[in-house]
Order: sequence, then C-alpha cells, then structure tokens
Amino acid sequence: MKILDSYILRTFLVSLVICMAAIMGLALLLDFSFNRNKFLDLAAETEQSGLWPLLAGIADYYFYRAFNYFQLLAAPALLVSAAATMVRLNRNRELTSIKAAGVSLYRVMWPMIVVVLVLDGFYIVNQEFIIPGIAVQLARDPDDLAVQENFAVDFIRDEHNNIIYAPTYDPKARQMRAEKKVFEDGSIVFSARVRIFQRDSKYKALGTIEAEGAKWDEARGRWVFTNGVKLPPIEEATLLERIPTGPEGEPQKDYYTNVGPRQLLRHRTSDFYRYMSYTELKSLAEDPMRGNRRQLQVEMHQHMTGPILNILILLLGMPFVAAREDRSYAASISVAVLLFIGVFAVRFVSTAFGNAGHVGPLLAAWLPIFIVLPASILSMEALRT
Repeated sequence: MKILDSYILRTFLVSLVICMAAIMGLALLLDFSFNRNKFLDLAAETEQSGLWPLLAGIADYYFYRAFNYFQLLAAPALLVSAAATMVRLNRNRELTSIKAAGVSLYRVMWPMIVVVLVLDGFYIVNQEFIIPGIAVQLARDPDDLAVQENFAVDFIRDEHNNIIYAPTYDPKARQMRAEKKVFEDGSIVFSARVRIFQRDSKYKALGTIEAEGAKWDEARGRWVFTNGVKLPPIEEATLLERIPTGPEGEPQKDYYTNVGPRQLLRHRTSDFYRYMSYTELKSLAEDPMRGNRRQLQVEMHQHMTGPILNILILLLGMPFVAAREDRSYAASISVAVLLFIGVFAVRFVSTAFGNAGHVGPLLAAWLPIFIVLPASILSMEALRT
C-alpha cells in the first residue's frame, strides 16, 4: 500500500468511527427517550432484583438494536465520513498538493471507496444472516424485558405450507390456548380454538387440525395437542367461529413444524418482515393467502437494491465536497446530509407507492436506483480532477 493510500485510509477510518459512534449513539439516545416511561415501569417491576439486572437488560436490548440501526444509518454515516475526510484534506491544503503532483481526485477517493465496499459486504451479511438470526430480540418491546405478555398467533405459514392460528399464546409457558367460556353450571364452551389449516403446494385446503391447546416440545420440535382432532376440509366462511358440539374427526396428538416459540415471537410485530432474509421474504411473498404480499415483495427487492444505493449515495455526494477547497466542515456535512435526505425521500415515496399498488414491487424497489445512478454519474463526471 502506498503512503498516500495509507494516509487517506487512516484519515477516513478515524472519521468513520467518530461519525458512526455519534450517529448510532444519537439514535440509541432518541430511542431510549421515547421508551423512557416503559423503562421506568420496568424499574418499578424489577425493584427487588436490584439495579444491575435492570441495566444488564437494557444493555442487552440495545446491543441487538445496534445491528438494526447499522442497516438504517450506514449510508449517511459513510457519506458524512467521506465529506469530513475531504474537507480535512482541503483545509490543510493537502488536496491542493496532491492535485499539483498530478494525482487525480479519483485516485484520492479510491481508498475510501474500497472501505465502503467492505462495509457494504458486512451490510449484506448483517441483512441476510445476522438480523434474521436475532429477529426475536429485535421484535421485543421494552416491556418484554420484565415479562412477556400473551398475544394472538395470527395466521403464520410454516414449512409445510400450512397456516397456524391461535387466539392466545403464552410465551412463558410456550403454549397456545383456545378461548373458553365457563358458565354458572360448570359447563365449558371453547369459543375459539387452536387451528392449523392444512394446504397442499398449490394452497388447496386439505383439512384442519383443531385443539383446545398446544404445548411446544423442544426435544422433538413439535406442538403437542390437548384434545386435538383432524377434520376434512370445511367449506364455511365462518370457520374460525365454528364451535363443535361434540367429539369429531380423527385424534391428532401432535404436529411437527418449523414454527416454534422463536418464530411466534418474531411474528408478533406488524413489521416483522423487516427482520427477514431475502429467502424468507420470497417464501412468504409467494403465498397468495397473505394480505401484505406487496409489502413483502417490495422489501424483498429492496434487499437487492439497498447495497447498490449505499454506493451510489457516496458517489453522488463526494464531488460536492471534493471540488471546493474553501468549504467548511459544517457546509460540507450539511450538503452530505441534504443529499441523503433527498435520496431517502425518493426511496420513501417509491416504497409507499409500491406498497399501495400504484407501481409494481420491482419498480418500487429499483426506481431510486434509476434516479440516483444517472445523477451519480453526472456528479462524478463534473468533478475537476
């Protein structure tokens, strides 16, 4: 590595570390301020356990969220760091000396672009492997640090193409339960039962498994039913409200599936798909029974365009701060931030149009690329080297 490359690389990395720490620290601080009341309630609930367990829980919560914030803030951090590096070289008149020696500005930018490509590789790894692996932790609410509340299992598809539904799931007991009404005479009526809607590869109904409850067996990777029965296909619009009047169907003891407690916790939030990999999104998006297929398809295609957009944002913004030798830190960083906000606005509008069906999911994901790519090329061509 040449001395010039080493110097520029070291200067850029210092700026990058400072910028990433500042931006992610600010994001975590804002998140903490928004959830302040929840953490105060958590402190009251865990008063007997002491201060350190509470702080350890908060640290654990934000440790996992830092990976998600990296995905959101990587592009602006890289652009601002590059802007700060170029301004520093300008202010010290080092860039003037470099150009006087006949070195092109493109050559000066190359070490920074290499670092961006490496970080973009981590961006992809984080997007496809790390975040899907910690999706349960990311889907947590601060309230879950003390106790996990019961919630409904809303039609989750598993590897067999079947749909799992339960009116109540208890994460502590790892048990799905039916809703029941107890009358004064002691009789019990289950108003809503645990149900698994079985389908073939073409989504045709094959039957339904119903039970009063289902408990997860970790050793065998399956749900063990309480009074489970298997029924043939029922052509009724009110299948969920159907209340059996007596024993029916074939007994069903258990059900093997890849949807266990971890997957149920991940799916509890409305935007759970943001923590899924490209393969998982593609699998869900192929299900015609899902109501949010457009959102899934847009998110799936954005997994492809996100890393490309990170590079284009840098190429778009670099000439604005490299070509002016008299520009201050504040002015250059302001330009970088405004450029990112503009690109973010384009992507936000494109995503909204794609989710609403005004444009196709593929076009919604690639439209920012089609807009930013020509602008980046023109910006780099206008650079005086």
